[in-house]
This record gives sequence, structure tokens and C-alpha cells, in this order.
Amino acid sequence: FPGSRDSSESRAETQEPGPAAENELAEGSTSHRLGAASHTLVLDYWTNEDPAGWTPESSPIINVSVKIDGAPGPGAVRVTRFNARVDALGMELTNDQGSFALEPPYAYTSGFALPANPSAASTTVLFTIDLLTETEPGSGVFTRQTVLDTLTVGYSGEAPGAGTEPEG
Repeated sequence: FPGSRDSSESRAETQEPGPAAENELAEGSTSHRLGAASHTLVLDYWTNEDPAGWTPESSPIINVSVKIDGAPGPGAVRVTRFNARVDALGMELTNDQGSFALEPPYAYTSGFALPANPSAASTTVLFTIDLLTETEPGSGVFTRQTVLDTLTVGYSGEAPGAGTEPEG
């Protein structure tokens, strides 16, 4: 009818954009502080890429550094496993096992490519870090602790072809 509006047009005028997906790397880096026995573990995450352009089809490179904050305590501290995975995709990104020094001034550093996740607004990476802490300096007796952390990477860029009309 003359003067009436198409219902799709009125929906478009009243529809508001949804909340932006959480992206802990929106500024390029973030840090998490976690308790680990008598220590504070600091996990620094960063990328050299521009997170503003990431889409669900992107596969950005993400770096992580794990260190102990503060003065070294008595005894050695070792990372014996560093695992990163995306459970929603059933993918293990890295699984590093060994015995890596972690007491200051040393840090454990790694990196991985986050896999594309085409149907998601964000991807959460779960980190598992196994630590061995020597009970007395030089004793060779260690306690074991597992520390867990997550990092959520959101996509603010539009996926290629998204929002365009199919040609036909």
C-alpha cells in the first residue's frame, strides 16, 4: 500500500547491534595473575597482529609468557607441562613437556596459531600448566601443582562475505 513500510525495513530500523564479543587481546596484550602455592604466577599474552581485523576465519598468532612475580623463593620451580587447547573445536594447540626453569629471572615462553572458528563470535583457549616446586633448596623433593587459565579471543572484524547479498 502507498505510504506503508515493508516489514523487513522496519525491523532493520529497530534492530540494535548486539554486544561486542569479549576479546582480551583487543588492545594487543593482557596479563593474568594467578596464585600458585606460595608464588604468584603471571601470564602475559600478546600478539603482533591487529586484533581489530580478526574475523572467525582468522588464524592469529598468540604469544604467552609465564613467570613468577617477585623475589625468588627457596628451591627450584619448574614447568613440566604447558598445554593450550580449544575444547569447543576439540583441538590441542600445543603440549610442551619437559623441565623448564621458572624461578626469577627465568620465564617460560611459547606461541601458537589460534585456529579459525567460523561459526563463533569468540574462541576460548584453556591453558594447563603443571609446576614442580622444590620443598627445600637442593633436596630434590618436589610438590606438583596444576594451574589453569583461560584466554578469550573475540572477533570484531566481519567475516569475508558476511552481510552481503548473494549474487544471482
